[in-house]
Amino acid sequence: MTLAAWARGRETALVCVIFALVVAVLTVWLALDRRPPEWDHANHLERAVVCADDLARGDRRAILERSSFYPPLVLCAAGLAYRLAPSDVAAAQSVILAFLGLGVGAVYLLARRFVGAAEGVVAALVFTTAPFVVFSSLRFQLDLPLAAMVALLLVVLLRTETFEHRGWSVAAGLVLGLGLLTKPPFVAYVLAPLVLVAARIRSRRALANLALAALIGGALGLPWYGPRLLGLVPEIASRSFRQAAESGHPEPLTGAALTLYPRWFPTQFGLVGVLLFILGLGVAARRRHWLLVASVLPAFVLFELLQNKNLRYTLPLLPVAAVLAGVGFGALPTRVRDGVRVLLVVAGLVQVSATAFGVPHVSVPVLDVPFVVETPPVRADWRQREILALLARDSRGLPATVSVVPNDNLFSASNFRYYALRDGLRLKVGRAWEGEPVGIEYMILKSGDQGPSWTAERPRRIAERLAHDPHLARVFPVIGEFPLPDGSTATVRARRADAGPPVRSAAMARAVERAIRARLGEVARDVVGLEIRLTYDDAILRGRIARVELRAARATVGDLTRRNAALARVRDLQIGVDDLLVNPFSAYADGRLNPLDAGRVRIERATIIAADFNEFLRQLKGFKHASVTFEPGALVLAAARPGLDVTARVRLVPARDRPFAVAFERVRVGGVPLPGSLVDWVVRGYDPSLGLASRLPVRLEVGRVEITPDALRVAAGP
Repeated sequence: MTLAAWARGRETALVCVIFALVVAVLTVWLALDRRPPEWDHANHLERAVVCADDLARGDRRAILERSSFYPPLVLCAAGLAYRLAPSDVAAAQSVILAFLGLGVGAVYLLARRFVGAAEGVVAALVFTTAPFVVFSSLRFQLDLPLAAMVALLLVVLLRTETFEHRGWSVAAGLVLGLGLLTKPPFVAYVLAPLVLVAARIRSRRALANLALAALIGGALGLPWYGPRLLGLVPEIASRSFRQAAESGHPEPLTGAALTLYPRWFPTQFGLVGVLLFILGLGVAARRRHWLLVASVLPAFVLFELLQNKNLRYTLPLLPVAAVLAGVGFGALPTRVRDGVRVLLVVAGLVQVSATAFGVPHVSVPVLDVPFVVETPPVRADWRQREILALLARDSRGLPATVSVVPNDNLFSASNFRYYALRDGLRLKVGRAWEGEPVGIEYMILKSGDQGPSWTAERPRRIAERLAHDPHLARVFPVIGEFPLPDGSTATVRARRADAGPPVRSAAMARAVERAIRARLGEVARDVVGLEIRLTYDDAILRGRIARVELRAARATVGDLTRRNAALARVRDLQIGVDDLLVNPFSAYADGRLNPLDAGRVRIERATIIAADFNEFLRQLKGFKHASVTFEPGALVLAAARPGLDVTARVRLVPARDRPFAVAFERVRVGGVPLPGSLVDWVVRGYDPSLGLASRLPVRLEVGRVEITPDALRVAAGP
């Protein structure tokens, strides 16, 4: 063995020791921690369990269709591990730690390629002990795997020798495809270095290899991205700006927004790492290591311009930042390096300990940010499983709908939903109800903190209503209370419809009819010829009505409680509500209609003329520049999109799992006929039936739809 090979082997062993020591600390933390998974962490764990079931059935289609925004690679890898070893933490965290190892190895190889093995060890140390890397290693999120895939692609990209090497070009295509299946923003981190390398191509062979890599990457990503082709970009834009504004993020290009990432960089990366990174960035620019510079700056500028900011979004830049820290270390005078090595080891130990266990507790006073994002183990029990066990007993194992009102990170619908799925309970868990608790059989509430400020208003409103509305509290009595670790109390309420006011059935029927008329203004205006018919027996005294039938000659309908709601003018309208349950106490005492549930709501008859339908369509999100032409049996949709007009013939057909299904025919994109196998990819965003059933609290049906050149009619019958 040569001296160089021995030294390289020693450096590789050091990297493995660093990784093993950090994993040992993380494993201790995972063994101690008992916190419920938070928000996205819980959602991803839920998806992993679902994917485990999909894998067991071999249902490839379900795997590809489960999520509109998160690809399946990491989630289904955790699902596969879950099938081998079902556990709340072991399966998912084993996948995260595997990606951490992949990222550490890629960082070492990158730094070794640019400066040397010793600098590679420094880069690996800086990355592995970076506070936010440690923090992210303790949660089942997609950003650390994304960081690893970004670093891996850069390693493979260098091995292609500007795409002159066929084998490594194929590998680059595979990594590109797998990176796309990790998380959609992968493109933002790798586009600039890919363009830089492609610009250096000087031969037809290399150009062919680049095309081959792109073809392989596209083929891997297409099955998931294809059906979301038109909807993904608007969703990313919405998350980046509209949802960020709703969450209280500062306006883009303001001082507060532009300084957020720079101020928090020491917290994210470590103080010593930041200093070496700054030095390394200057050295890389001087030495013309443009691949490293292009792998950091363009993506950083992009995320600076977005309103939605989170340290998770710049985590995939940390592998290259660590490599640049290694470059900076290599530029130091030889006599200084030993001292910096000791400083890096000490800083790494402090960062890992402070992040994982909150010791020592320090801050960065000049920047007014914490030294690290502390996440000491939580040993206390937040009682989710105990509460769910109560609901399972009370519901006698039958299907039931549960509303988790608070949105606290450790006590929210997300972690309740995950635990219910994990434990095989027949409970449908949702968030805080809005308006009326329609279809809700159980409520879980919490005193004290309700979660982030932008979501706390609804839980507080529900708590106030239960406190001041004795009729609602009466039909949702408390069946359990549980003290929580933060000093608050969880309250469980169950719907009880076994009593009512001591009055005659006819009197209750008149009260219910008056209450219906009083609330019609929330969903209809300009009503002409209104008729309300009730079919009932003595069960109406408990709020149960066999059938309510509403008829009108004309009406303008829509959610009039919402600002700028879409409204439709309808003629000859008839709606039937079967097995309606209302709050009998509020209906009789206050003349107020408080619906609680319904077996079925059916639109039995309605007519919308063509002009009114087009006016309604243009009020819907995404259809502002769309129009519809009526012809016998179908609608011809024309939707204008920037540079890509879509036309299609649309039929409304019956469906069992939703009010109706939409069948698309003769689809054209930019005037070009679309093959039948690609139709679903384009029209998915135009089909309102896909998400309608999941959003409705009760079952909605639509009668037979008839389309003529002048109107759309719903007629009685199947």
